[in-house]
Amino acid sequence: MGSARSPTALPLRGLVLRLFLLACSAPECHAEVQVSVPALLEVQLGHKVSISCTHTTEGHDGLPLVEWFITDKNGEQRRVAYSDQGRQGVDRGTEYTDRASMEAGHSLVIKAAEVIDERAFSCQVTAGAAGSGMGVTQLKVYGAPEAPEVIPTSRTLSVTEEDASEIATCTSKNANPVPTISWYRDGRSLNASTERNKELYVVSRTVKEASGLLSVSSTLYLRVNKSDKDSNFLCHVSYAMPHGKVGSAESDPFQLTLHYFTENVQFSVDSPEVIKEGDDIELQCQADGYPPPEYVFYKIKSEDTQVDLGSHTNGILSLPHVTKADGGTYRCQVLDFDSPSTVELEKEVTISVNYLDPLVLNPNKTVMARLGENIELTCSGTGSQMPTLLWKKGKTKVGDGERLPLSSLSYHMAGGYTCEASVPSVPGLQRTQTVEVVVEGTPQVEQPQSTRHYQSLGQKLTFTCSAFGYPEPEIKWSVTGEEPSARTFGNRVVSELSVEVTPELAQNGVTCWAENEHGKAEQTFLLQMAVAPTTSASPVPAVDGEQSQGGSTVAVIAVCVCVLLLLLIVGFFYFMQRRGQLPCGGGEKRSLTPKEGNPDDTVVEMKTDKRNEQTGLLSPGGGGGGGANEC
Repeated sequence: MGSARSPTALPLRGLVLRLFLLACSAPECHAEVQVSVPALLEVQLGHKVSISCTHTTEGHDGLPLVEWFITDKNGEQRRVAYSDQGRQGVDRGTEYTDRASMEAGHSLVIKAAEVIDERAFSCQVTAGAAGSGMGVTQLKVYGAPEAPEVIPTSRTLSVTEEDASEIATCTSKNANPVPTISWYRDGRSLNASTERNKELYVVSRTVKEASGLLSVSSTLYLRVNKSDKDSNFLCHVSYAMPHGKVGSAESDPFQLTLHYFTENVQFSVDSPEVIKEGDDIELQCQADGYPPPEYVFYKIKSEDTQVDLGSHTNGILSLPHVTKADGGTYRCQVLDFDSPSTVELEKEVTISVNYLDPLVLNPNKTVMARLGENIELTCSGTGSQMPTLLWKKGKTKVGDGERLPLSSLSYHMAGGYTCEASVPSVPGLQRTQTVEVVVEGTPQVEQPQSTRHYQSLGQKLTFTCSAFGYPEPEIKWSVTGEEPSARTFGNRVVSELSVEVTPELAQNGVTCWAENEHGKAEQTFLLQMAVAPTTSASPVPAVDGEQSQGGSTVAVIAVCVCVLLLLLIVGFFYFMQRRGQLPCGGGEKRSLTPKEGNPDDTVVEMKTDKRNEQTGLLSPGGGGGGGANEC
């Protein structure tokens, strides 16, 4: 058995076979063994490996001895698997004892490829007197690296430095063969040199891990400038894969923190296109230096005078609810001592605030006028532009211009009159001022006389008395009842009184008086009993606010029901008479209901003493004169 052979005896055995073949010169000794294996086999790390070995022999009919050999780290060949007389086995004490096997077709199978498997594998076939042959396969193992890791520098880089600064370090771990790292800025390769210089270069280092895999790191050095402040940097890793394929991976992009001086200053106003009183505006001063410089704001009073408005690190000066006093010229000064003297670090802006001065009304706040009198209200306004004036009472427009004449004053004309000033070219710029017009005089009731309906004596009715006047009139009642309630709405007073209807009240009615220092006015309520509804088709007048239409509808329905019942009764008697079940006789009268019935029950009687023209209505022909059966 092949398992009994010692590995050290294998080279000697092969040497004997070779000497035998050289010594054999007979024609029958001209045998040949040809072995076929792949010259190169490429596999991926961790994948299954199957190395085929086929052979042909001439002059030998038995099963050959097939053996797989490796070259160890000492340069010596060691057998790892074999097939002898059709039996396969694995040699003990090698790194493939538990990882490899030999199939029936003489292929060597490795469970999962590792980096140490990247070596030459020899398949030797020995066929007795036919000799032996050998084929060698070079196994290549490829391993993709882990995702690249990039660590940017944590310090702030100055654009004024004369040498290249360390930018970042990129690491690609556990690959085979060693991957390649390249650097990109804004999607373009930096093509960095490997030699140290003042502008751009990289320093790379490769480490072999305990697993046999390779890790590589690359550190980028670059002389930065101001244009790099918004650039995106990343590292790109390329690595070889089986069959000539190339894999790649990229790190997350990163940006640099740069220190650069101010070269440009911008000062602007963030506000509506047209500024008006009450607007919130911001003055924004921005310099392109980093770290951001300090900003100092001033308001210019004159050529030699300015007001210090303080410093702001964000470059924003807020002016809430501006007035006309906020208009003028403002200055922003940037404090960046690294900037060259040629850079202008001060800028100015001027803002103009549209405004309206307070309105002037005449009369100013309140005007007292007598009922029926004529008065005139005036309003004037000034501002950055001449305003347009109009008058309103509440939400209703009542006039245009500076003057508002009020003729023949009534109590309804009393109240607040508002003068509204606006500038059409400046939307939202508006001022208002209100004057109160008070009309005084004798009270006026809204309805001097009215009629109230009641159903019956003892019914409770509520009376409402409403009067205008100034000074506020006092309302009194001619009768007593529940405590009256009074409410005031401007120059209108409303009083309510609830009382029960008595014969005296029904006869005399109710009166209320509204009285002030200028006189008094009264309102009379007449009482009238409501007419009860009847079956007549005529509608009954509505009582206490009820709709007469409803009563009319009820009456019409009642009449229709009565007519329908009458037609049914006539049809019934006509039907009975036609069947001969009702006797007809002069002066005869019969009841259609049992005599034991309730005396209140309705009784229908037939009378035979009607004239012929009446009974003729029940005859089939409708004519006069009847026979023995006519009624």
